[in-house]
Amino acid sequence: MTVLFKVSGEEKARAEAWEKEQEQRRLAKEAEKERREFHESPVGQAQQAFANGDLVFQTSVDVMSQQAIILAMTGGTTAQRTHDPSQVLNAVCREGWDLLTASFTFVEQGQESRDKFLSTGQNVSVKGKTVGYYVFKREPSLRLQPSDE
Repeated sequence: MTVLFKVSGEEKARAEAWEKEQEQRRLAKEAEKERREFHESPVGQAQQAFANGDLVFQTSVDVMSQQAIILAMTGGTTAQRTHDPSQVLNAVCREGWDLLTASFTFVEQGQESRDKFLSTGQNVSVKGKTVGYYVFKREPSLRLQPSDE
């Protein structure tokens, strides 16, 4: 036996209002997350440093990551993934900063090794990332954004 309930117009309106409110909360939560992620990014930090009147700004960007891969009985290798920091560096410059220096270092995060199959020695693969460190000096003439000061 099937029982059908008739939904009144008032109940339907309440349900629609509730759904609309939930959607607004979801959108507000997403906007807050995006705002927080921007302020934690190098560009957001550069914007804040400029607003604070800082004379120099330093940031780092991962430019390459390397994953260790050990294959049983055949050896070891690494998988690399590169990231072009140009977009981030250009965005920082548009916030009123001039690139002064850059340096790079490999940060080892671990390694894996296995004994070679049917011979002596070991196969070793290294896991890590190459990090670019950038120092900028304040250059207001480069600022493309209107000043918040």
